[in-house]
Amino acid sequence: MLVAAAICPCLPSLTFAAELDAPAAPERLRAACAEAVAVVLAEDPEIVAVVGPGSRSFLHEVGALRASREHGPPAGIRLGHRRAAEAPASRLPMALDVGVRLLQQAGWTGPVCAYELDDARSWPMNGEDGVHLAGRADRVGLLVMGNGPTRADADGARRPDPRAEEIDAGIAAALASGDVEGFFPTMDVGLARELGVSGRSPWQTLDGADWDLTTHHLLYAETVDSVSCFVATWSP
Repeated sequence: MLVAAAICPCLPSLTFAAELDAPAAPERLRAACAEAVAVVLAEDPEIVAVVGPGSRSFLHEVGALRASREHGPPAGIRLGHRRAAEAPASRLPMALDVGVRLLQQAGWTGPVCAYELDDARSWPMNGEDGVHLAGRADRVGLLVMGNGPTRADADGARRPDPRAEEIDAGIAAALASGDVEGFFPTMDVGLARELGVSGRSPWQTLDGADWDLTTHHLLYAETVDSVSCFVATWSP
């Protein structure tokens, strides 16, 4: 059963600024993410599922985490209930690396499963996966990683787009209300891909997992480095 969910963006600068030799994400954003993760851990989950975008759909569920890059998860973070020696290591995409590091920074030492989602999946598939994730234990916490629209071309030039503004408003309203209007299931996959919305599949998975959470708080909704970033909590 899902006991709480934290929704965070997957900017590398949230957790890997030093390793990337780049400016850190704004302090208010980092503080909001820490607050959101703390809400999940306060509900005493048996396992935390980190859900985020990647190049494929794959559940990383057992063994130690090995970074796919030098600035990946630190030692001591593990997947599932098995010890590192009992299963092979697993490589994670950046979005899940960021999520796992947020858990590590919050002091989480319990089991983790990490679910990588490609951006072409349909709402029925994502919603069903949410149901399955929520059923992995009696008390499951979710950390849902994903970004809103990206407002920059390849050369970094900012490009205004009224469709992005509309999606931003819809995402913020859905996160603040527990998506009572069903915004995430109806988000168009083609438009999301065109606007660089990486959170569509993860947010749909959250919708599928949530049956009983009644308290919803939008903690942050701003643009950082031309990317729309949202932080929220869903809890009892």
